[in-house]
Order: sequence, then structure tokens, then C-alpha cells
Amino acid sequence: MEITRVKAPKFRVGRYILNEYEFRTLQVEVAKGIKPTGIKVKDYEGNVALILKSGSLSRSLKGLSISGEITYQLLLTNRNKGE
Repeated sequence: MEITRVKAPKFRVGRYILNEYEFRTLQVEVAKGIKPTGIKVKDYEGNVALILKSGSLSRSLKGLSISGEITYQLLLTNRNKGE
């Protein structure tokens, strides 16, 4: 059996490199008011976004859609198989 390898996205926040889970946690912390709003985040292509007060981003970043796309493909596949 061969396993499909997927490179996990990384994001730069200041001097830190965060994986997707760490980054999503940071978004929640901003939304809860634990961390300040306006934190700059850079994706692996150099695109920059700010984390807004709601925890959402000022623009989309590369890599954040990977898990959603995989989940969508799984749902489509199961629906097409009648499961």
C-alpha cells in the first residue's frame, strides 16, 4: 500500500513558524480577546493577512483550504457511493 503524502502548510507569525493547528488556535485566541487583533500572518508564498477581531483573516492565505478540500472530497465520494 502506498500512502499519499501531503505537505502540511506552515505560517509565519513574527519570529514563529506555526503549523495549521497552531495558527487556527491563534485565530480563536484573537476572537476570544486573549491575543490582540491585527496580528500579521504570512503564508509560504509570501502573502500577508491580518487576523481581525473576529478571528477571521483580512484575505485568504495559501494552505488553509487543504483540510476543507479533503473533507469535501470524502463527502462527495461517500455520497456518490450511496453511503
